[in-house]
Amino acid sequence: MKSERVRTVVAPIVFLAVFVAIWQAHVFNDVFGLEEFAVPLPDQILSAFTDDSDELRSAFGETFLAVGLGFALGNGLGFLLALGLLALPDTVAQRVGGILGAVQALPIVALAPLVALWIDASTWFKATTVVIMVFPAMSVYAYRGLTSVDPTALELARSIDASGWQVFRYIRLANAVPHVFTAMRYSVVLSLIGVVVCEILRSADGLGYHIHDALQRFETPQAWAAVVILALAGIVMYAALLVIERLIVPWSFRKS
Repeated sequence: MKSERVRTVVAPIVFLAVFVAIWQAHVFNDVFGLEEFAVPLPDQILSAFTDDSDELRSAFGETFLAVGLGFALGNGLGFLLALGLLALPDTVAQRVGGILGAVQALPIVALAPLVALWIDASTWFKATTVVIMVFPAMSVYAYRGLTSVDPTALELARSIDASGWQVFRYIRLANAVPHVFTAMRYSVVLSLIGVVVCEILRSADGLGYHIHDALQRFETPQAWAAVVILALAGIVMYAALLVIERLIVPWSFRKS
C-alpha cells in the first residue's frame, strides 16, 4: 500500500521532469514546427517570472481575490438553495434542478458581458460572474446528497424517535458532505475560467488581463508565466480540497 502511494506521487513528478527536459531540448518545437515566439522554452518562461515578478504578484492577487469571493459566495448560495429545495415537493425540486442546469449551461463569453452591464467594480464583476457559474452545480450536488439517503437509516431514525434536526444533522448532512466536496472541486475549474475570461473581456488587472496584454505585445513568455501560475494555483486548490475531504469524511475514500 505504501509503495503504491509512493508511485502515485513520484510517477507524475518524473513524467513532468522528463516532459520539461524534452521541451527544453527544443524537441517539441522542431517536431511540430513551432516557433519560440509562439511556444517559448521553459527557461524563457522561468526568466519571465524573474523579470515580471512584481507585476505577476499583483495580477495574482487581483485574480484570486475574485476567485476566492466567487468560489465562497457561489458555493454558499448553492448550498442554501439546496436546503431550500428540501422544503419543496420532489416534482417541483426536480423542475428547479432542470432550471439550474440551464443556468449552468450558459456560455461564459455570453454571460460575462451581461454581468458587466450591471456591475462596474472590477472585482465584484468577476466574482458575480463566478457566483452565477458556480451555484447551480453546488445546488444540484448538495440536493442529491441530502436526498439520496439510505431508507433504512431513515427508518432507524424514526424507530428511535429522532428529531428532524437530528435526522438532518446525522444522516442527511453527513451523506451530503462528499457531494459538497465534489461540487467544490468542480467549482475550482469554473472559478478560474470565469475570472480569467472576465479579465480578458473587460478588465485592466489580473492574470487574464496580463495574458491578453502580453500576447498583444508579442511577449509570449510573460503570457505563459501567467498560465503556469493559474495551472499551479488550480492544482493546489484542488489538492487542498481533497486533503480536507479526506480528513473530514475518510469513509468516503474507503468505500471507493
